[in-house]
Amino acid sequence: MGFSILLGVGGSLVEWDHPDAPWWRRAPEMLVYPVQTLVVGWWLWHVRREAEWDWNLRASLLGAAFGVVGIGIWLVPYFAGWIPDTGNGFCPERIFGEGTAATYAEYVLRFLRAAVIVALAEELFWRGFLMRWCVNRDFPQEVAIGTHSWLGYVVTTAAFVFIHSPADYAGAFCYGTLTYILVVLTKRITPAIIMHAVANAIMGACAVGFNMPQLW
Repeated sequence: MGFSILLGVGGSLVEWDHPDAPWWRRAPEMLVYPVQTLVVGWWLWHVRREAEWDWNLRASLLGAAFGVVGIGIWLVPYFAGWIPDTGNGFCPERIFGEGTAATYAEYVLRFLRAAVIVALAEELFWRGFLMRWCVNRDFPQEVAIGTHSWLGYVVTTAAFVFIHSPADYAGAFCYGTLTYILVVLTKRITPAIIMHAVANAIMGACAVGFNMPQLW
């Protein structure tokens, strides 16, 4: 979240869309996203033994299926043309040129960020902490993962919706609701991580394969 705020606030201050500007000023996200990926990835590795990993094949497959359904709902307005293409989005070719090493590196780090880093970091926060904190604000770690509470549903879903752009509010609401249902059903956090990873990987593939950078 700190990196997102940095990009949203600081990016507008340094951005200079001019042919003579250095690449990091023409597109600050090309610098912030890779740094975010590496820093948060390092942090996740550092705290890996503190997380409550609960891998289960059946639950993971269910999470993958939920990811396909969730991102399918999210993408319908884009492919139906209900959300217009603003011309914005992640497009390293615009900065580094098509087929360059820098462009490929940006895409690799972008997919790593979306399908691995974001999936792990966000779900550990939304479902591993915030959802349980809504049940017991003094000792959230004592609340079993997947414990249902309407406050937990409203807070986690609303927070997930509002960190996205207004055009994605409906898709994010449906996706957040499905994730909540998945965690309550399975009583595990890893299916939500798998769901998030599958969904973001599909979104990235659609962004690249269908030339729709506005998706991410």
